[in-house]
Order: sequence, then structure tokens, then C-alpha cells
Amino acid sequence: MVAAGLPSGPELSPEAVAALTLRGLPGVGAARFRGLVDRFGSSRAALEADHADFAEVTGHAAAGRRRSGAPGRRARLTAERCVAAGIGLLVYGDPGYPPALGDLNAPPSLLFALGRTELLRSPGTAIVGSRRATAYGRRVSRRLGARLAGQGRCVVSGMAMGIDAEAHRGALPGPTAAVLGSGVDVVSPPRNERLYREIVERGVVVSEYAPGVRAESHHFPTRNRIIAALAREVVIVEASQRSGALITAGIALDLGREVLAVPGPIDRPTSEGTNRLIADGAGVIVDTGLEDAFVHGAPPPEEPGLRELLEAIPAAPVTVEEVALAAGRPVEEVATSLTVLEIRGYLTPTRDGRVMRTPGRAGILAR
Repeated sequence: MVAAGLPSGPELSPEAVAALTLRGLPGVGAARFRGLVDRFGSSRAALEADHADFAEVTGHAAAGRRRSGAPGRRARLTAERCVAAGIGLLVYGDPGYPPALGDLNAPPSLLFALGRTELLRSPGTAIVGSRRATAYGRRVSRRLGARLAGQGRCVVSGMAMGIDAEAHRGALPGPTAAVLGSGVDVVSPPRNERLYREIVERGVVVSEYAPGVRAESHHFPTRNRIIAALAREVVIVEASQRSGALITAGIALDLGREVLAVPGPIDRPTSEGTNRLIADGAGVIVDTGLEDAFVHGAPPPEEPGLRELLEAIPAAPVTVEEVALAAGRPVEEVATSLTVLEIRGYLTPTRDGRVMRTPGRAGILAR
């Protein structure tokens, strides 16, 4: 289902258009795209590079098509579509690109995004599992999502039915990121449209597939590597022995991420994968109410200015002006510092534009 009524956004940068052009060349997948940017410094520089140097990375077919004009025209059409739908692009090599994705051998050349892209640069925890979740699995997933978001962690999942959707629902209205196996303007599955709208409004939806691309089964293993890379740890709630969630767990282990699993009844297919992970040494989720069961502790900000500002913020929501008055600092300076604290998970924005200390983080100030 293609989403309608999305807001229009700013014009895409020349770097984004160059990245779209490179991605449309024959044989230029994620690995070769990375090779181009790492060698030439940016997508634009790669696009303008000498033919022989370019061909060393991509081969002569891509180097020849680069000058044909067709890839550039297609890229501009995609860019226009993104602008009309308010879709942003995060390009490998640009400052806004999520740094955690650089741990992949072949990171996405670019990500299409709707929503708060800064969440992709904050500490995240992935919660994934079976589409055919039990009532127990859905309940645990939602509670874990709520607890993690309350600790300021961005809850990362795939917006699929079952465990994924419940993790997002639990996290809202806190930080959550949905990684799709379709274009970011395609609601998949369609019954998740309301959840999709809420994530776009309060979190972020991302995909490496272009707008309008429908979800296909072969997209999901590729999508799973993004979920694993964005997260500091991956929690598997329910999974059969052939579940795609186990693919995510395997990628996470290869990346050096921590993998944790929720135990389940030994006679249920949805517990076969998670119980096997635990038997093989995965961490065990023992309580959805104890943060130390699944969340790494976080110290206060090291910078004295940020710590003092955080101490001046009460538990109740306040405006930027109120914080500036309490701290005795200029509003512009405070606004910048609050953005840093929010990205790090110490603050949570409210619907009316105010901020409050993230629940569960207040105790760190007393340590």
C-alpha cells in the first residue's frame, strides 16, 4: 500500500543525486559504491572521476554508462519523487549517514528516510521475532519496547506483523526506527498503516529501496543486516528454527553485537529458535521490568556544561526558554545543548515541543 499525503521536503543535495546516479549503474552494488566513495572521497567526485580510475573500481560497463545520460535522468526523477514526498536521503560518506552501518562489509549506498533521522545515530536496541507471535511473545515485545524507549534507547525493528510491530507500539511515543523491505512510502503490511503513520511522526522509517518499491521476500535478509548494524544489541523474542530473526542474530554476532533471547515453552515452535540461541550462549532476558536484564547502564554526560544543564531540567516537561532561565544561559546555546542531550537519549521531546528527562535516566544524576 502506497502511503498518501506525506509532506513535501527540501530539495535533495547534488551529492544525493550523484549517489542515486551511481547506484543506477550496472554492477554498482553496495560494495562497489563503498569502494568508489572510499577512493574518491564522495559520490560527486566519483561521478566526475577519470574513466580509467573509475573503471578500476566498477569495471568498464559501469564506467561507460556513467556518461550516457540515462542514469542521471533516472536519478533526477527519483530525486523529484523524494522531494514531493518529503523523503530524505542519507548517503554513505556524508556526515548524516548512520556511522554504525560502516561496520558492514557492504553498507547501504544510501538510505531513504522519513522522520527523525538523528535517531539513527543514537544508541539503539533491536527487537525482532516471529510474525506468527503468541500472546506471550507480543506482550513481552511490547513491554521490552516500552522499557527500552523509556531508557532513551531507540527501538529498532522491521514493522512486520507480530513481534516487530509490538516492539514499535511499546516504544511509542518514544524513539523507534522501522527498517522496511519496501520503499519508505509503501506501507507493508497494509494493516500496519496506523503504526506506520505514528512512527513517521515520532520516530523514523528507513529503507535502501527506492520509493514505490513493493516488499519482496528476498528483500528481507538484506533488510535484516541494517537492523543488526544499527543496534548495539539484538533481542530475539520468538523465533522458529527457520525464522528470519535468526538471520538477524547471526549478522549481529558477526558484527560483534550482543545477542539476547527471550526463553519460551520448549514445546512451542516459536520458542525453538530462541531457546537454541540461549543454549548456544546468547544472553537471557529474565525480566521486562529490570533494566539491567537487557540494557547497558549509561553514565551522566562527561561534559560539565551538559551535565549541569541536565541537572537544571525537572522531571516535568519544560520549554527551552524555561530551561534557559533556570540555567542562566542564552536560549540559542541551550537549544543546541538540548539537541545533543536528546540525541544521546537523556531527554525526550513531548508532543507540544517541550522536553523532559527521559524516564529511567534521572537516577544517573545521583550516582
